Amino acid sequence: MRGKEIQQMRGKIVYAGILAVTVYLNMLYHWELGNFVLAFEGMFLLLLLCNAGISWIGLSAEWKHTKLFVEEGEALQSQIFVRNRLCIPVCKMRIDLSYQYAGEEKKRKERLWVAVRAKEKKQIAVKHLQKYSGKVCAELVDCRVYDVLGIWSFRKRMKKKAEILIFPKTYPIVTEVTVQTSNFSLEGERFSEEVSGDDPSELFALRDYQPGDRMARIHWKLSARKGEWYVKEFGRPVGTAVLLLLEPVWKEGGQSAAEIGRYLQTAVSLVRSLLDAGCSHVVSWIMENGELERARIFTEEDVYLFTIRFLETWGAGRASQESLTESYRSIYPQERYHTILSWRGEGGFFKNEEQIFAGHLIESQEWLRQCVLEV
Repeated sequence: MRGKEIQQMRGKIVYAGILAVTVYLNMLYHWELGNFVLAFEGMFLLLLLCNAGISWIGLSAEWKHTKLFVEEGEALQSQIFVRNRLCIPVCKMRIDLSYQYAGEEKKRKERLWVAVRAKEKKQIAVKHLQKYSGKVCAELVDCRVYDVLGIWSFRKRMKKKAEILIFPKTYPIVTEVTVQTSNFSLEGERFSEEVSGDDPSELFALRDYQPGDRMARIHWKLSARKGEWYVKEFGRPVGTAVLLLLEPVWKEGGQSAAEIGRYLQTAVSLVRSLLDAGCSHVVSWIMENGELERARIFTEEDVYLFTIRFLETWGAGRASQESLTESYRSIYPQERYHTILSWRGEGGFFKNEEQIFAGHLIESQEWLRQCVLEV
């Protein structure tokens, strides 16, 4: 039992002792003022009860921000707003908080004790040190309001939730894009703004005719109007030849926050290393609701948006009935990829359905740090 709870219990014991002494003196010695004193003590108890009840009605508490972002290992300070709408101060109020990593079963609990003046809107700072990356569900569970002596109290359920997204610290993974992947025939909805191609559905640019240009590419209408030969350059589709599947397999007994953090660190490191190697790609995973989600990675901003979306939606502790590869192919049967990578955590690392590494999460990280990943 903590210090504040001990003080509350001590106050109740002391007042119960005063009542017992009053009753004892009144019965044993026929104390003339005994009934008056006993009535006063009883009325005072009722007054304290009313004080706690009225305070319970006038108080509210909520998070200042329902979504917070922080880097792994950095300190975060969130804010709770407590408001007293009454004209009387609240001397004692207890706020119960809980924190739970997404994918982990156990919760960490914390208690805050505050006093609020009349008509005050108070801001309380709550410090967190997030040791592991991932999503933390912070909940303002309830508040317990006490009278001035701490004898009576009323509980007020709050159920106010906030999300803390902890970005993982990435590590370098040397990645090389093979000639086969670079020359893989792509189909996409986006087209390059720098290089022309052979897709006649998109016009890249118009230029002067040069010897050797094919007649089929001459822009006849423009050439007739200008009196000079002009040639059409077609667009080049910007697609993705690599698919990265994030489908963790955990060891028996479930996963801890540390293991979830290691998996996230490697997942985001893989995405960033592929982009750094000049390899646009698609990342796919299973969300908490069991649905498949994916993100296309072309730029640094895409990596940032993917990380947020992944942390928000990833079902870390969810076991899929079928492999993510099968689910993806059933939903997107027309899409083709030259290389399909699958990061399965404790289940190993796969390339085009062939396992290229098996080991624990820490061993996988060491292997990826030292190897050259060819895609």
